[in-house]
Amino acid sequence: MQENVVRIEQRLQDQARILLFPVDEGLALLAPAGVGIALQSAISGIILGVISYLLWKRLKGEGGLERLLALLYWSLPREVGPMKSWPDSSVTIWRG
Repeated sequence: MQENVVRIEQRLQDQARILLFPVDEGLALLAPAGVGIALQSAISGIILGVISYLLWKRLKGEGGLERLLALLYWSLPREVGPMKSWPDSSVTIWRG
């Protein structure tokens, strides 16, 4: 009877991970450390990686990367913002 049971993965919405960290946090940690190792300054690279990880984690906050992108969309002008193809956020009334 157990052969007919189909299991559905419960974690389809989870972010991709680098080691134990989500991708954005992993890059904030590993990129400075990798550059430090490549420049033969491993200790300062690792320290800089930990500092950038902690700063990124604090900046990102509870809402995650989606909240940070929404903040950039609503606060930056369209020409500078990360989503240039989206409608301008400064328009308050759209007429059709």
